[in-house]
Amino acid sequence: MWRRLLGSPPPRDAFPQGTPDQAKAASRLVLLEEGRTPSGDYLLAPFLASLGPALVRLDARAAPRAGQLLPGDFVVVQRYLHAPWRAAIERHRPGLAGLAWFLDDDLLDPQALSELAAPYARKIRRMALSQRPWFEQMGSQWWVATEALATKYAGASPFQLPFAPPQGLATPRPLVKLVYHGTASHQAEIDWLHPVLAAVQQRSEETHVELFGELPVNRRFRDLPRVAVLHPMRWENYLAHTASHPADIGLAPLLPSRFNAARGPVKFIDYARQGAMGLYSRAAPYEGFVHDGVDGVLLPNDPDAWIEAILRWVADPTGRRALAAAARQRLGAS
Repeated sequence: MWRRLLGSPPPRDAFPQGTPDQAKAASRLVLLEEGRTPSGDYLLAPFLASLGPALVRLDARAAPRAGQLLPGDFVVVQRYLHAPWRAAIERHRPGLAGLAWFLDDDLLDPQALSELAAPYARKIRRMALSQRPWFEQMGSQWWVATEALATKYAGASPFQLPFAPPQGLATPRPLVKLVYHGTASHQAEIDWLHPVLAAVQQRSEETHVELFGELPVNRRFRDLPRVAVLHPMRWENYLAHTASHPADIGLAPLLPSRFNAARGPVKFIDYARQGAMGLYSRAAPYEGFVHDGVDGVLLPNDPDAWIEAILRWVADPTGRRALAAAARQRLGAS
């Protein structure tokens, strides 16, 4: 490994010439990324898919498993690489068709990093800046997203990715919107819903979930696909939000507790205002208020029953619209 200060340009021959020729000739293209990101979906994955070989996207945060890297693979690392994957690439490097490091921000200039929030800058120094010598030692190509990066690090002979329009992402994709608008007083219900929604999101790609909650709720649900956790709002802002954001299915589980025993059927009104049909626990205040199968659906507090009911109504747009319309009629709305 050559001696130089981190942050200064490497010798012009430090990296192989930055072209995708090796990638085109590879058996497979393996993209290592820290989960899905805008740059991955908009820039890198569409370009890789255009090259020809099969594309395999792996989460670099998970430990590598046997068989994930094969002889003839061309590996592309997006931004960061964790230690277990560094070790795996070192073991397989002689048999790989090539290795590229993709940068979509200036992660290698200490002065630029000093302008960022301290925790984010520390991550970049640890996960990118400090790894630059390793990528050089591995004979990695540099792939960059912008002309500014290509110019700044010209000594590394970087390859600037051309714009390859992402197929499918630009096409509107109708999803069935599920909402649960429980407050902090519904923590038990939020916890109960997590495995239910995890199963629904795994079994259906048609659903989008909207929840309300503070940071712990966001952390709990952030790994589920197609889930948005909104910060709690003042009542006036909530009224405006729900008036302008229709939903398809409202979820209202209610677990037995002394506090819950005195609640009112507020969720029925919330969801009817949003034009959604509601799924409700078969318990007070919903039992005896919701007309089961007419303006809502009553369910036992059994996770499997909720999973199957959600999936059933996701697949029945005509039926759920009829229930939603009946609920709105009870509010005196058309």
